[in-house]
Amino acid sequence: MKKMTSIIGMVIAIIEIAYSFIGTNDTGQFFGFEMNIWLFRLLWLGLFGIVFYGYLKESKKP
Repeated sequence: MKKMTSIIGMVIAIIEIAYSFIGTNDTGQFFGFEMNIWLFRLLWLGLFGIVFYGYLKESKKP
């Protein structure tokens, strides 16, 4: 079940990053906070990395 949650988190992060390139906004909203679009993308990329690292760590367990 934990692996499925990680996969869903990674998919959401990828969708958010991809969608930020489609729009013409200069800012992005992250949990109600408005920030520079590049900072927004970097934050989502960081969250993706954290979830991906946890997924890899969990998948190596027997």
